Amino acid sequence: MLLHFFSQHLWLIVAGGGAGVAGRYLQLYIRHTHNLILPDPTVDLFRFYQLHGYNAHALIGIDTGTRVWTCTETEGAVAYNEFGKVWLVSGDPLTSVENLAKVSDRFLRKARAEGRAVGFIPATEQFAKQSSGLGLRAIKIGSAPYFNLATWAPRGDRAKKARAGVNQARRAGVRVSEVINVDERLIREAACLCKSWLATRRSAIRFEWLFTVDLFQHKEKKKYFTARDANGKLVGFLAASPIPARDGWYLEDVLRSRHAPNGTTDLLVVEVLDSLKHSGAKLATLGTALMAAEGVADPDIHVSSVLSRATWFVARCCSIFYNFDGVRRFKAKFAPSWWESEYVLISQNVTAPPRVLSACLHAIVPAGPSYLIARQVSRAWRRMTNTKEKAIALKNRITEYKGNES
Repeated sequence: MLLHFFSQHLWLIVAGGGAGVAGRYLQLYIRHTHNLILPDPTVDLFRFYQLHGYNAHALIGIDTGTRVWTCTETEGAVAYNEFGKVWLVSGDPLTSVENLAKVSDRFLRKARAEGRAVGFIPATEQFAKQSSGLGLRAIKIGSAPYFNLATWAPRGDRAKKARAGVNQARRAGVRVSEVINVDERLIREAACLCKSWLATRRSAIRFEWLFTVDLFQHKEKKKYFTARDANGKLVGFLAASPIPARDGWYLEDVLRSRHAPNGTTDLLVVEVLDSLKHSGAKLATLGTALMAAEGVADPDIHVSSVLSRATWFVARCCSIFYNFDGVRRFKAKFAPSWWESEYVLISQNVTAPPRVLSACLHAIVPAGPSYLIARQVSRAWRRMTNTKEKAIALKNRITEYKGNES
């Protein structure tokens, strides 16, 4: 490379730049060239994901800022983010079932050697069964509903609310279709719909990390579905991510407009599940319902009772920011075939739980809990003020009407 540099840039010295300037230029040139040839770490992650993606959140964990650790002894990789001295892994290691324990063990050794605590969130039951042997503590954080697409049908009392919603939406003229081409028009429509949907959420801000809403990230791997009203206006949107190792799909983002006809999301979910079934998929999931108690406790998973109680206490305190029960009820009304428990797996050392908790808060709310609380209080005050103003305006209209009557 040096010979190539001097042959191409000898003019710099001859023109009077001098050896010092040439040296600095050489440093910049090498640095720039080095940056250009650095491999993209997500390339390997996508390969491992396509081969071994078992956790529904595996695709979400692949982002431009994601760090990658690759096992040198067998085929496997771990995608993680670093927050302080904590490594947060969004899901399970990307490897086969046979190599899961080995790859996880090597990753944990690497973390201990660098003085890092590790948190896997959310971990599947398959991975949580390895927790004791790996020296990890398991905490149940909720459950995910799964649908066996070969046999699932929204019948019986369990699904009567979903059926009622579907019928309402169909009578209102709502139609669901799969997106064939993601164009600029759809992206603009979806952005407006997303903004409308976020305005109805309990929290006053957008969450990040696993909770972020990025509809078109990795769009080439996803399926998209739209719900449009009788006038053709976009009133619902659903993005589904593949779960390659399970021949399934994760219904990742389910959005509806504030002005959508009743039952729009019910129709969207039911129609998408039916479409996935006809495309040959074996299963689908609506993702984690945090703090949901559903799901059979596997005897091979030793859950920490102390940490579980502490987690549920923290969740109750955070219920003003996130509607845990509402999300669970929404997912349950589609009569899933079964529920799978999901976990946080953390290192055994005493300081790991508070460090992992702090890292999770920083990942989800980068501005900090105090900012979240301040925004929530401000939002509540605006709502209260608006309600008071509407009440005063209504009272004035009634007084004016009575005056005119007299």
